[in-house]
This record gives sequence, C-alpha cells and structure tokens, in this order.
Amino acid sequence: MQIKSTTIEFIATSDLHFDPENPRLPRTVKGDDEEAVINWMLENENVTELMASIAEKGFFAAEPLLVQESSLKGQYIVIEGNRRLTAVKLLLKPELAKIRKSTIEEIISEGKHVNTLSELPVIKFESSEDIQLYLGYRHITGVQPWDSLAKARYLKKLKGTLNEPDEQKVLKSLAKIIGSRTDHVKLLLTGLDVYNRIENDGFYGIEGLNEKTVKFGVLYTAINNSNIADFIGLDFDKPDSLSEIKQDNLAEVTKWMFEKNSSGFTRLGESRNLRLLNKVVENDKALEAFRKEKSLQDAVLLTDEPLEIFRISINDALSKIQTARDYVHLVDDKNSSYEDVLLEIRQISKSVSSSLKARFLEDDED
Repeated sequence: MQIKSTTIEFIATSDLHFDPENPRLPRTVKGDDEEAVINWMLENENVTELMASIAEKGFFAAEPLLVQESSLKGQYIVIEGNRRLTAVKLLLKPELAKIRKSTIEEIISEGKHVNTLSELPVIKFESSEDIQLYLGYRHITGVQPWDSLAKARYLKKLKGTLNEPDEQKVLKSLAKIIGSRTDHVKLLLTGLDVYNRIENDGFYGIEGLNEKTVKFGVLYTAINNSNIADFIGLDFDKPDSLSEIKQDNLAEVTKWMFEKNSSGFTRLGESRNLRLLNKVVENDKALEAFRKEKSLQDAVLLTDEPLEIFRISINDALSKIQTARDYVHLVDDKNSSYEDVLLEIRQISKSVSSSLKARFLEDDED
C-alpha cells in the first residue's frame, strides 16, 4: 500500500469529515450530513462510552484516523475512525446532539482532555484502492470484523476500484483480498443486490423490518438454496443476476423469512428451516398448501423430503448395525443393556416393516 506519509500528522478536527460511503451507515443517512451521521452514531454505536474514555484519557495518538484528501483543498475524508471522529466532534460541539444531552454535558464537565481535541492524529492514504485494501484486512480478516451487510457493501465498493472487465477475475481478486472463496464473494455481492431491491421496495411494508433489524445472513443463505433462487428468478450465471427477478415471489419469500405474527414468529421459523422451504417452493402442491397457511412442516410432507429422510435413515441404520456386527467379537464386558438395545432395534424394525407392508397393501387396493 502506498501511504502518502509514514509519519502521523495532526490535522484540525474541523477539517476532518465523515466518509459519505461508510459501509456501516444505513442508506437513509447521508454521509455528508454531519449532524445526521453524528446522531445516528450516537443512537446506534455506543458513542457516549467512547466519549467518556477520550474525555478522560485523551485521543490515543498511536491509533490515528485514516484519511484521504477530499476535493476541497485542506479538507480530509475520514475513511477509518468515523466513530471516534463522532465522539470528538460531540465533545467539542455538544449542541449537535439531539439525544442524550445531559449525559454528554456530564461527560464534558468531568473530562480532563476535552481542550486537547482541536487537532487529531491521522495517516494520509494516497489512493482509495490502498485504503480499501487496508479496511478489508482490518474489518473482514482482522480484529474488528463488520457484520455481513457491511462486508457486502465494502466488497461492492472495493469491486468498483478494480480495473478489470473480467467478472471472474474480479471475484478471484476480491476473494484473495479478504481471504475467502470466490463463490462466497459472489454470494455476498448477489445477496446485497437482492437486499437493495427489497429495501428499495420499502421492505414490502413488513412491520419493524429495516436495515437495522434485517438478518442479512439469513437472506444470502436463502438465495444459496437453488430452488429458492429459481423461485425468485435469480440467475447466478448472468452478469446481472437480478435481470429476471420475480418481484412477487421475492416479496413472498421476504415475508416468509421476516414478517412476524402476533406471537413473534415468522412462517420460516428458524434459519435451519431454509432447507425445508427450499423443498416446498420446488413442489407445486406443497407450495400451494404453504400459501394457504399450512405450516412449513406440514407443507414439506407433500414433497419427497419424508421419503428421502426415510431412505437415508434406513441406510444409516443398516450401516451402523453392520459395523456393530463386525466389532462384536471384541466386546468383553458383560453389559445387559446391549441386549435391551438390540431387542428394541428388533422391535422397531418389525414395526417399520409391518407399516411398509400395510402401506403397500393399501396402494394395491387403490
């Protein structure tokens, strides 16, 4: 990485500005609106605790802000350290706060180092690409990881800095930068595109669902299931994977995953049930039942899932009992529980066999 200066410089706090493309900021907050950013940070990022620490101990010069020169001469955009910049700006201008005013006033009145914050330590980065590479190391593979939505936004931003027309090569480069797999990078970026579509459509009016409450991990895991991806019209093999998106189906899946009933539960339930939903959307009869308010567990009974579970379980049971047979000659302890377990296995096996025969007879009669 090419850094403009290897030494820490001090810059007037008034010349430092928030990053308008900070991946942690919601899209509803404009990064160039200082007051809006400060109050969002104040409400969502535990800034008052940081303010108290800085006011008491001062700004730690060994952890400088990382900045890039803005289009205005002498002004800088803080790419890394927006939360700390918020804390300092509030200590210097508490009137910017719309909430927690009394707490902030108390912190300032007790602080020993508030009057030392007119300048802050920074390191200047030469290019946007250099600083994005650093952020990938620090917040994706490093000690201060972002959540999955922020990671996806970072990847989208970093992708824009790579001058490479070949999509696959871009994905490989991104994967190397963050120490991940190409397919996972593709999944995160596609998940972000799907999320943006949902957000642009107002989260389909789902009460309480917003950028802060949405579980992005559930969303991108859902589209990683091939039947769900097909159901919403997602095509990972196309450059524009959302070109044929089925908006109504996307709305349905979003509501199934995130819309809660009066008891606080979604139609999906736990995220592990995505496997069941993947089966249901593939089967017309099961899908119709689910749409008519049958539970996911009831709807999946109309698919081949129960037969698949039965087949796998029978084969696993056979494999395990064969293994027991191969090792029985090594058993030298007299434990009566073995006989009890084997008797139960025999009884269950007979019961399953009888049930199968009865089903076959019913089918023959039909």
